[in-house]
Amino acid sequence: MDRKELKELYAEELALLKRIKGYSKEYPKKNLGRVEKVVLFLLYRILATVHSAWILTSAAYKAGNISFFQLPIGILLRCSFTDCLFALYIQRVNNKRAVEELDLRTFEYANSLLERKEVYRDQVKSTWMGEDDDMIDNFWEMSMEDNFIHLLTFDENKKGLAVTKRSKEQMKDAGFSKTKSVGTKEQKDFLVQQEGLEELATRLFHYYKYFSQYEHFSENGQGDIFASLEENGNDNVHFPSAICALSAGVEELIKTCRP
Repeated sequence: MDRKELKELYAEELALLKRIKGYSKEYPKKNLGRVEKVVLFLLYRILATVHSAWILTSAAYKAGNISFFQLPIGILLRCSFTDCLFALYIQRVNNKRAVEELDLRTFEYANSLLERKEVYRDQVKSTWMGEDDDMIDNFWEMSMEDNFIHLLTFDENKKGLAVTKRSKEQMKDAGFSKTKSVGTKEQKDFLVQQEGLEELATRLFHYYKYFSQYEHFSENGQGDIFASLEENGNDNVHFPSAICALSAGVEELIKTCRP
């Protein structure tokens, strides 16, 4: 990527940031439905990730090349495309499916917290003089039970932490039509069937898949097999076009949102 393309990328990112910020000021913050609140939150997430990419683009321009900054920019954009596709999905499915999807992701979030004890322990030790791991673990267990017991299940036969993940059978018994949140490809497959969204959803998904190569390491490179760490970088992607695709997705979100 040369300096001309970096300037173009910087301008596209800045324009997208201004668009989201301008819209968020107009968007009502009260009396919103659950799905509307989540869409707004996803727009804020896109704002945050693109803002970080914009800062990195500026640093790349000052440094005179993209090679060191290309990887983190691509990872940030991958997250933005994921959020955009998911926001479009919950806007378009019926409300029952959207709410179920949000509930599933909340359950999965609670499940993931069961495997964060070391993170919690380090956090407590950094702010408190106590070094007793057993005491810290006890606090963690009580916190999990107090905050997430309604999302998990109680295991009377388990020693120590009594909350565990809900089984697939329990999820089905609770009336869920799915036992796992919908994947990004499934979201795309649904969106391409919606009138007027086939081209947009396909384009967003292709960029999501491309930048997924940045997140998942391959010895062939940080992007596709033509990626390089030469002076100016040499990836087979036009970053300004990626931002244009993301901007189109944001515009579709804004168009569908309640003003």
